Amino acid sequence: METNVNSSNLIDVFDLPKEQALNTFYDRMITIPITSIASLKKELETTVGKDRSKGIFIRYGWHNGVSDGQKAMTFEWKTEIDLIQAGPELHMLHGYVDHVKIDALNYEKEEDLEAIYVSWYNSFEVDESLKNGTHSEQPVCHTMCGYASGYLSTVLKRPILVTETKCKAMGHDHCEVICMPMEKFGQELENEYKYYQSTSMIKELDEITAKLKIERDNLHKAYGLHRKLMDELLSKQGVQRIVDVLYKSTGLPTFIENAENQIMVKSDGVDLDFELNKINTRTTHFIRVSPDVGMLRTPIYFEQQIKGYCSFLFPKDHTPTDLEYMIIDQASLTASIILLNKNIKIQTEQNIRRDFLSEVLEGKFDKEKLYQIAHYLNFNPNDSYWMLTMERSINQSEMSHEVEVNEEIVRYVNMFFRDRKINTIVSQKSGKIIMLIEYGSFHKLNIKQSTLISQLLKHCSRRFNNYTFIAGVSSLVQSIDQLSILYNETLAALKALDPNEKVQYFEDLGIESVLFQIPDETLIDRFVNKQVGKLLEIDKNFDLTKTLYAFVENGININKTAKAISMSISGLRYRLYKISEILNIELDDTKSLFSVYMALNVLKAKGHITI
Repeated sequence: METNVNSSNLIDVFDLPKEQALNTFYDRMITIPITSIASLKKELETTVGKDRSKGIFIRYGWHNGVSDGQKAMTFEWKTEIDLIQAGPELHMLHGYVDHVKIDALNYEKEEDLEAIYVSWYNSFEVDESLKNGTHSEQPVCHTMCGYASGYLSTVLKRPILVTETKCKAMGHDHCEVICMPMEKFGQELENEYKYYQSTSMIKELDEITAKLKIERDNLHKAYGLHRKLMDELLSKQGVQRIVDVLYKSTGLPTFIENAENQIMVKSDGVDLDFELNKINTRTTHFIRVSPDVGMLRTPIYFEQQIKGYCSFLFPKDHTPTDLEYMIIDQASLTASIILLNKNIKIQTEQNIRRDFLSEVLEGKFDKEKLYQIAHYLNFNPNDSYWMLTMERSINQSEMSHEVEVNEEIVRYVNMFFRDRKINTIVSQKSGKIIMLIEYGSFHKLNIKQSTLISQLLKHCSRRFNNYTFIAGVSSLVQSIDQLSILYNETLAALKALDPNEKVQYFEDLGIESVLFQIPDETLIDRFVNKQVGKLLEIDKNFDLTKTLYAFVENGININKTAKAISMSISGLRYRLYKISEILNIELDDTKSLFSVYMALNVLKAKGHITI
């Protein structure tokens, strides 16, 4: 045991009067008013913040505690507990606190301190905090904690951290602290220990300056790339040039996809082995799509909707820097402007074409004017053309919504033909989608008409899966001044469409196609009813109706008809007599029989009878 030259027992010192005890410990002391410390604390909180201010006062208390601990070690003591108990006495001797109580002093085993639990009553820091009349949200005894930690760490010769678990300034009856060896602290250690570290503001300023320099360099690089992107934007080179500039500037494989997750343009090095439509991102986001590939992806917005994505690809173990985040956001904005300009151009051109088609169908142009405008719109007036009119199921209770849906379908169908480089005008009329198709550009695809139409209907059904689509297809005309004929043919084909089918070709209709071009469908129904209505009322199984149809198809020849339908001549004669009687016509009257035959073909085309 170490003995001081004064040969004074440490515990006995505190039995002396306060002034004599202080003179025993210290050669010289100064006093600092509590109000001065409180003012200093407020000023520090204002200038450097509460968190840094807390660290300053903890360090201030720490140094005071270390100084007293070193002084205490020069006196005589019997046990380690004497040294520990001297700490609260010195605390009170300084006037930091009115009363200190050691609630528990726990050892895990001999000479292995576990924790010291202490209560403080009326600390000076609490009194100052409560003067404003409100409770604090956090403990305020920073100097006290620092002092206790500094003292105990010195006399026990091991780092002891002190944390305040209850504080009277927060509304508790008194303050409570726990003092533990540093190695026994859990997750609290990182939060509390930082306050005991002396930090250099100069060092922090240097670190901040370094960070600002990096940010400055990043901004400089981002601005340089921004200028390049703006140059490409103004040169109207399109999104491919944007991708090329990005790849050259960053070295990262780059690509831009559309809203349907189809890659529009890409740089070298883009080879995807994953599906883009399964990656859902609405903000700039880095995704590790495989162990070897990462993707920084950002949406391209315009018209308040996501119209595509711009992406960088990263190799294994590489992640984006702040600069690359800045670059891709700038690239997204530039691509958005380019696509918006392109969209405006396409929309304007399509609107002009739609107006042209509407006015042609209404007969507003003479041939010379029609040819001039067609040539201006890049349609060869002397090329061949065909038309497709598409209809869909409509919810009558939401007609205003249906008009919006039709406009969306028009845009979608336009994209379908544009992707296939087919020169087309897409419009809507009377709730139907009309497509005028230039035969020359369609013929270059080298696919069947039926294949293209099937692809279109599937394309629309996938995107608008709440609707059923049907189509009427016109014949082919040799010049653009015959568009009205095409339109009427598609309407006739739609009228003749079998309910079980989705497509009807006008050229598949017979002479009854003339009837289907009558605008008023009730006239067609009246014609059919007049010709064969009485027969249909009686012939529920259509036996007589089919016999009559076969008779006309076989040239009004009894022998050929009997053979065709595998019936005896006498049986056939009986049926024909009965049909003649029901319809009140002579079956050798070709004029009457022709009208009946047309009516049967109308019923057949509309799917009302199967022959």
